[in-house]
Amino acid sequence: MICPNCSFDQVITTNSRPTRKMTRTWRRKKCLNCGFIFTTHEIIDLSHITVIKKDGRKVRFSRQKLYSGIYHVVVARKKIDRGDAGVSADNITQEIEKEIIFSRKQSLKTKEIKKIVLAYLKPRYKDHYLRYLAYFGSN
Repeated sequence: MICPNCSFDQVITTNSRPTRKMTRTWRRKKCLNCGFIFTTHEIIDLSHITVIKKDGRKVRFSRQKLYSGIYHVVVARKKIDRGDAGVSADNITQEIEKEIIFSRKQSLKTKEIKKIVLAYLKPRYKDHYLRYLAYFGSN
């Protein structure tokens, strides 16, 4: 890692911990040259997971696609600020990613991902659940 203050290439980690949702790691780093202290947030890369589409094609898992679908459902709610919708969609996406990580599967069908999303949304966000179901169909 390179120091954002002086561009020196020797930085040490002084503190590290997982976030509440266990999908990110928070690290406090310090530059050995100028002493600048900064924080990084590492996100687990799930691109090693293969998603099998309905037509049989295989693609890499994309957090952006998952987030986009959830964001469209959240933002469709009346009287919600787009910034708040983005935060809410990101929190829901993190929880669903956690479920995908804990499933320990190397490949998932789109139906399985949809099932995970619906299982998460149904008890917590009834309105989002219904919109997601209407948006992505019932099969």
